[in-house]
Amino acid sequence: MIEPTGVAADAATILFNLPDYHVTSTSVTAGRRQVIVETDHPPGCPSCGVIASRRKERRFQRLRDIPVAGAVDVLWSKYRWYCEEVACDRLSFFESTSQVPRRARSTTRLRDQLVEAVIRSGRAGRNQLPASRCPGGWSGPR
Repeated sequence: MIEPTGVAADAATILFNLPDYHVTSTSVTAGRRQVIVETDHPPGCPSCGVIASRRKERRFQRLRDIPVAGAVDVLWSKYRWYCEEVACDRLSFFESTSQVPRRARSTTRLRDQLVEAVIRSGRAGRNQLPASRCPGGWSGPR
């Protein structure tokens, strides 16, 4: 029997469809769905660009994201990595991606969707922001 080599994407990751991430766990507690995600590849140091190979610690960061068949609580299993480049001043760093840049608390796809809703709806679009679990403090255009 011939079997393909490589890693096949799991169904949850395909359905959740968050670029650069894969789903590691899902659960439903008290009617709330929770998805835990991790990044697909080890990051490069933001200062020198060397790809990290040693993890230092892990934290869970709650992310605001678009509803996927209803409200979803997204937790990112986010790692702090060592920078092993001797010439680099940075000793460690937390990973970030294009979907969740440094210090962001919401995904890029949520922000893009909110901006698009406000542009299409004008002032009435502000009513959609709370329903979309809008990023904290942002109330749309004034």
